[in-house]
Amino acid sequence: MERQTRDHLEESPMLFVFNDTDDRERASDGVSRYGAYLRQNADRFTDWDGEAVTTDPAEFARAAWEVATSPIMAPPYLEWAAERVQSVTFTGSEYDGSLITRVQVATPRPNALRNVRGFADWHRDTGWPTLRGYHIPGDADLADRPAMLPSVLLVFAIGAGDLYLPQDAPAALTVADAQAAVKRLAALLDARLAPVLSALDPAGGAS
Repeated sequence: MERQTRDHLEESPMLFVFNDTDDRERASDGVSRYGAYLRQNADRFTDWDGEAVTTDPAEFARAAWEVATSPIMAPPYLEWAAERVQSVTFTGSEYDGSLITRVQVATPRPNALRNVRGFADWHRDTGWPTLRGYHIPGDADLADRPAMLPSVLLVFAIGAGDLYLPQDAPAALTVADAQAAVKRLAALLDARLAPVLSALDPAGGAS
């Protein structure tokens, strides 16, 4: 697959939201709030020598994603609209330098456990948009009964050649590179997750 540059990026995928307008309007420097967080976390992007910005697309994308999302950035620059998605984490592959991706997705109870009584299910919040999703029941609910919260862990490798190659590294860490990296990574995740989420919610789209 041809490596992406800043001039050739997909539109924001349906499973993820990039808060670009809020990022500009709430920026302390008048340019990018995400940029301020990048500067505060520049050490995450340093190469093995601890000085230059890494040119490794997997390491760069991982760091850019971590800074763009909660809990580092709150409210985040990047969040997911897919309500079943619980977490998205990355590690570097020791085999070929790819990005090992782990996505935890809330699921219904499997048939073998469907008739087991005495357990609450995922708490389903459909009220406030910012709270929508599948949540662990609160402490008060757990005091009444335990919960059984099934999920599936998707694990896959994303090759370095499919990721965005930072254009300004190793000389500088720029907002343009970081935004391009997370948008490219989100597009790749969208392609992987969409079939799974559609199978779980055929009529629910990205939920």
